[in-house]
Amino acid sequence: MRWQQRIRVATGLSCWQIVLHLMVVAVLIMGWMSKALVHVGLGLCVVYGVTVLLMLALQRHHEAKWRELGDFLEELTTTWYFGAAMIVLWLLSRVLQNNLLLALAGVVILAGPAIISLLMKDKNSGHFTTKHRVRR
Repeated sequence: MRWQQRIRVATGLSCWQIVLHLMVVAVLIMGWMSKALVHVGLGLCVVYGVTVLLMLALQRHHEAKWRELGDFLEELTTTWYFGAAMIVLWLLSRVLQNNLLLALAGVVILAGPAIISLLMKDKNSGHFTTKHRVRR
Protein backbone atom coordinates (compact mmCIF):
# COMPACT_ATOMS: atom_id res chain seq x y z
CA MET A 1 0.00 0.00 0.00
CA ARG A 2 1.34 3.43 -0.94
CA TRP A 3 1.95 6.03 1.76
CA GLN A 4 -0.86 8.27 0.43
CA GLN A 5 -3.29 5.38 0.75
CA ARG A 6 -2.10 4.66 4.30
CA ILE A 7 -2.73 8.30 5.24
CA ARG A 8 -6.20 8.19 3.64
CA VAL A 9 -7.11 5.02 5.53
CA ALA A 10 -5.77 6.35 8.84
CA THR A 11 -7.30 9.84 8.64
CA GLY A 12 -10.15 9.55 6.16
CA LEU A 13 -8.66 12.52 4.27
CA SER A 14 -6.47 12.70 1.21
CA CYS A 15 -3.08 14.41 1.36
CA TRP A 16 -4.32 17.55 -0.42
CA GLN A 17 -7.19 17.84 2.08
CA ILE A 18 -4.73 17.63 4.97
CA VAL A 19 -2.52 20.26 3.33
CA LEU A 20 -5.58 22.50 2.88
CA HIS A 21 -6.42 22.21 6.58
CA LEU A 22 -2.85 23.00 7.55
CA MET A 23 -2.80 26.04 5.24
CA VAL A 24 -6.04 27.38 6.74
CA VAL A 25 -4.67 26.89 10.26
CA ALA A 26 -1.42 28.64 9.25
CA VAL A 27 -3.34 31.58 7.77
CA LEU A 28 -5.46 31.85 10.93
CA ILE A 29 -2.36 31.78 13.13
CA MET A 30 -0.71 34.46 11.00
CA GLY A 31 -3.88 36.57 11.26
CA TRP A 32 -3.94 36.11 15.03
CA MET A 33 -0.25 37.01 15.38
CA SER A 34 -0.69 40.15 13.27
CA LYS A 35 -3.90 41.13 15.12
CA ALA A 36 -5.90 40.92 11.88
CA LEU A 37 -7.87 37.78 12.69
CA VAL A 38 -11.26 39.35 11.92
CA HIS A 39 -10.08 40.39 8.45
CA VAL A 40 -8.49 36.99 7.82
CA GLY A 41 -11.66 35.22 8.98
CA LEU A 42 -13.80 37.36 6.70
CA GLY A 43 -11.40 36.69 3.81
CA LEU A 44 -11.55 32.93 4.39
CA CYS A 45 -15.36 33.05 4.48
CA VAL A 46 -15.41 34.98 1.20
CA VAL A 47 -13.04 32.45 -0.40
CA TYR A 48 -15.30 29.63 0.83
CA GLY A 49 -18.40 31.37 -0.55
CA VAL A 50 -16.79 31.92 -3.96
CA THR A 51 -15.73 28.26 -4.02
CA VAL A 52 -19.30 27.15 -3.27
CA LEU A 53 -20.70 29.40 -6.02
CA LEU A 54 -18.14 28.09 -8.54
CA MET A 55 -18.98 24.52 -7.52
CA LEU A 56 -22.70 25.12 -8.08
CA ALA A 57 -22.06 26.75 -11.45
CA LEU A 58 -19.65 24.11 -12.74
CA GLN A 59 -21.41 20.94 -11.61
CA ARG A 60 -24.14 21.36 -14.21
CA HIS A 61 -21.81 22.42 -17.02
CA HIS A 62 -22.16 20.64 -20.37
CA GLU A 63 -18.41 19.92 -20.73
CA ALA A 64 -16.96 17.01 -18.77
CA LYS A 65 -13.75 18.78 -17.71
CA TRP A 66 -15.75 21.59 -16.05
CA ARG A 67 -18.02 19.05 -14.32
CA GLU A 68 -14.91 17.29 -12.99
CA LEU A 69 -13.68 20.62 -11.64
CA GLY A 70 -17.11 21.13 -10.06
CA ASP A 71 -16.86 17.69 -8.43
CA PHE A 72 -13.40 18.56 -7.12
CA LEU A 73 -14.75 21.81 -5.70
CA GLU A 74 -17.61 19.86 -4.08
CA GLU A 75 -15.10 17.65 -2.28
CA LEU A 76 -13.13 20.76 -1.33
CA THR A 77 -16.16 22.58 0.11
CA THR A 78 -17.32 19.46 1.93
CA THR A 79 -13.89 19.12 3.52
CA TRP A 80 -13.72 22.77 4.50
CA TYR A 81 -17.32 23.31 5.63
CA PHE A 82 -16.81 22.68 9.35
CA GLY A 83 -13.86 25.07 9.53
CA ALA A 84 -15.77 27.76 7.65
CA ALA A 85 -18.76 27.26 9.97
CA MET A 86 -16.54 27.69 13.03
CA ILE A 87 -15.05 30.89 11.57
CA VAL A 88 -18.56 32.23 10.87
CA LEU A 89 -19.67 31.44 14.42
CA TRP A 90 -16.61 33.16 15.83
CA LEU A 91 -17.27 36.22 13.66
CA LEU A 92 -20.91 36.23 14.80
CA SER A 93 -19.77 36.06 18.42
CA ARG A 94 -17.91 39.31 17.85
CA VAL A 95 -21.22 40.98 16.87
CA LEU A 96 -23.88 39.10 18.85
CA GLN A 97 -23.67 39.14 22.62
CA ASN A 98 -26.66 36.83 23.18
CA ASN A 99 -25.52 33.26 23.85
CA LEU A 100 -28.93 31.83 22.97
CA LEU A 101 -28.82 33.44 19.51
CA LEU A 102 -25.26 32.19 19.02
CA ALA A 103 -26.28 28.65 19.99
CA LEU A 104 -29.25 28.79 17.62
CA ALA A 105 -27.02 30.10 14.81
CA GLY A 106 -24.56 27.29 15.54
CA VAL A 107 -27.25 24.63 15.29
CA VAL A 108 -28.57 26.11 12.05
CA ILE A 109 -25.11 26.46 10.52
CA LEU A 110 -23.82 23.03 11.54
CA ALA A 111 -26.95 20.87 11.36
CA GLY A 112 -28.83 22.77 8.65
CA PRO A 113 -27.12 21.26 5.60
CA ALA A 114 -27.48 17.72 6.96
CA ILE A 115 -31.19 18.21 7.69
CA ILE A 116 -31.82 19.76 4.28
CA SER A 117 -29.93 16.89 2.64
CA LEU A 118 -32.08 14.35 4.46
CA LEU A 119 -35.29 16.18 3.55
CA MET A 120 -34.29 16.48 -0.10
CA LYS A 121 -33.66 12.74 -0.51
CA ASP A 122 -35.40 11.06 -3.37
CA LYS A 123 -38.98 10.25 -2.43
CA ASN A 124 -38.84 7.01 -4.41
CA SER A 125 -35.85 5.60 -2.57
CA GLY A 126 -38.11 3.49 -0.35
CA HIS A 127 -39.85 1.72 -3.25
CA PHE A 128 -38.54 -1.56 -4.58
CA THR A 129 -38.40 -2.42 -8.24
CA THR A 130 -39.71 -5.72 -9.54
CA LYS A 131 -36.20 -7.16 -9.50
CA HIS A 132 -35.99 -6.71 -5.74
CA ARG A 133 -39.00 -8.41 -4.30
CA VAL A 134 -39.54 -8.41 -0.58
CA ARG A 135 -39.54 -11.91 0.93
CA ARG A 136 -42.32 -12.82 3.30
